[in-house]
Amino acid sequence: MEHIIQATPIANSTLDREMQGIFNAQQQNQFRVARTSARERIAKLRKLEKALLSHREEIRQALYKDFHKHPGETDMWEIYVILNELRHTIRHLRRWMQPQRVSALLAFIGSKSHIHYEPKGVVLIIAPWNFPINLAFGPLVSAIAAGNCVMLKPSELTPHSSALMAKIIRETFPENEIALFEGGVEVSEALLRLPFNHIFYTGSTAVGKIVMRAAAEHLASVTLELGGKSPTIVDETANLDSAARRIAWGKTANSGQTCVAPDYLLVHEKYEINY
Repeated sequence: MEHIIQATPIANSTLDREMQGIFNAQQQNQFRVARTSARERIAKLRKLEKALLSHREEIRQALYKDFHKHPGETDMWEIYVILNELRHTIRHLRRWMQPQRVSALLAFIGSKSHIHYEPKGVVLIIAPWNFPINLAFGPLVSAIAAGNCVMLKPSELTPHSSALMAKIIRETFPENEIALFEGGVEVSEALLRLPFNHIFYTGSTAVGKIVMRAAAEHLASVTLELGGKSPTIVDETANLDSAARRIAWGKTANSGQTCVAPDYLLVHEKYEINY
């Protein structure tokens, strides 16, 4: 249930102009953001953490309106996952940003070598519908921690969650740093015409090819989290009762709409049943 986007139409529409304006503002701001310290980036992450906590009940309501998802499931799959990622990143970011000493090559004998991590610049995140908060704000945490400007596109199939995320982003960050665009396929197409430095996409393989093709036009790097097959292996040491319960849980969690839901089983011949 995913719309196929085409990155080919060239239209000088109001939508294109609006996106171009915000994109230009982020391009102009990217070097200031890139120079931010660990302390400044952690402050941004704490603002996002505070926003998630203050909007927790609204998130539950939005997910219920979009999916009839139980509040406990929303807490587990959407809110707590991002809070854990935020807190883990905040705890380790200073160390991650430190240059790493490496051995110098023979050609540079007598010198010292380090790896310095640098931001990408302006990043596009296109999120799917099955975990609307989780798979939009998860990559956002990493992009903020790495010192990037970000443009976000959530799924049009989760209108209540997308509208709430737009509200949270507007309240928390200036648009020349982080901006979110709601809408359908036409919004994705317009965004993919912009020369981003990196694109993070979660979704189907078919659309992943379109995203990668659009990225190639601007030599942008990509992170593609695509659908695939998820085998489950039951070896000779398994407890079948425990394995069956866990496999059933994994297959039915989030109504089966997870990237790692079991597709098929590979079971040791020890457990062969003769009918």
